[in-house]
Amino acid sequence: MGWSPGGSAQLWRLSVGAHGLSGTGNVGHRRPAVDGRAGGRAFDARRQPGYPPYDQLEFEVPARAESDVNARVWLRIREVEQSLALVEQMLERLPAGSVRGELNHPGQSGEGLALVEGFRGDILIWLRLAADGTVARCHPRDPSWFQWPLLEAAIEGNIVADFPLCNKSFNCSYSGHDL
Repeated sequence: MGWSPGGSAQLWRLSVGAHGLSGTGNVGHRRPAVDGRAGGRAFDARRQPGYPPYDQLEFEVPARAESDVNARVWLRIREVEQSLALVEQMLERLPAGSVRGELNHPGQSGEGLALVEGFRGDILIWLRLAADGTVARCHPRDPSWFQWPLLEAAIEGNIVADFPLCNKSFNCSYSGHDL
């Protein structure tokens, strides 16, 4: 499924078959999130390794094989559909009671690691709390950190005028906004 040239021949030319990466790309990185799923890698942190409540919900991880601008656009459309279905399931199963819990016991330090699926891919955060409850150390990893080199590879050899469409199809964060 994709756009047809009946809507806009220019958009068709710029999106279908354009700015894709074959295989694992030529940058030596795993292909995360949008580009990975648009190229057939159906990784989603909600399933692998998985975490509640997603382990009890039904959803598909949309994937395409083409890895071009068109595939990334259609992937986002399918992700919105899956997200709406997940919201409906969560609202139906929402338990009564508090939605907030304590992160730290007074006088005790602690640390943890979290991997969650965000809009642009998997977000990893390692956090250490001091005994007084303040953040002692934190290492965040934004999914866009893996996508910027892929964007560079996808636009290689293309004209400057094509950059905005390709750039927005990857939709990388300039400032680590997902963190």
